[in-house]
Amino acid sequence: MKKLNKLLIAAVAVIVGIAVGVVLVYQSGGEYINEQEVRAVVTDRYAGDIDNISMSDDERFYIVNLKNGEYQYEIKVDRDDSSIENIVTEKVTQPAEDTAANSGEKPAKDQKKSNGDKKAKEAKNIEEKEAAEKKEQEKKEKEETADTLITENEAKQIAFSEVGGEFVHATLNENTHPKQYQIIQLVDDDDEGALVTVDAVNGEALKVLWFAIDFNNIADIEAFAKQLQDYNAQYQNNHYIEFDTDDSDDDDDDDDDDDD
Repeated sequence: MKKLNKLLIAAVAVIVGIAVGVVLVYQSGGEYINEQEVRAVVTDRYAGDIDNISMSDDERFYIVNLKNGEYQYEIKVDRDDSSIENIVTEKVTQPAEDTAANSGEKPAKDQKKSNGDKKAKEAKNIEEKEAAEKKEQEKKEKEETADTLITENEAKQIAFSEVGGEFVHATLNENTHPKQYQIIQLVDDDDEGALVTVDAVNGEALKVLWFAIDFNNIADIEAFAKQLQDYNAQYQNNHYIEFDTDDSDDDDDDDDDDDD
């Protein structure tokens, strides 16, 4: 009987112990802070926005993810006493396009396109500038060439190469375009000559005006040269003029013309 009583007492003691343990565990679990309370704890202590709240694997801690500007925080909060167990800080790297947008700059792909357009425009401007400079240089060279005339001696040599004979007189006519040398040559004894018109810029023999006159009867060679210039403006290449041997006036005989 006594043995049975002892077993009953032991059994009751075990049951009471289990009950007390359950009560203690229940009471202890009821003291844990909830998610709303941990949110209030974190926002009260730290600035920023809470992205997420989760539970640790052993359910002893809340894991709070908090973002503040360029930084992300992982805060470990004890569920039992609301104490901060640990904080992990990480700097957030923004995507290139977001960073560019926030700073007012263009995204990398847009910036690359913009740089390409800029280089193309610069290349076009360089080409246009070079073309303009080349055109200006050609114009300058043309003007310089126009202002650079062959010498009188060069014009004499050209006239001699054209008709032969002996040099008599040379005139530079600057009223024509291009400017012209007009060279008088004695080509046959004393009674036949030629007026050779030479381009004063490129040295080309432009025209030959033939005439018959006694050179010994020419009193004023300058006046005669001027007279030949006037005829030269009227007649074509290789026109032949016969002058009166008495008064050096023109007896132009159309029947004697030898136009080529």
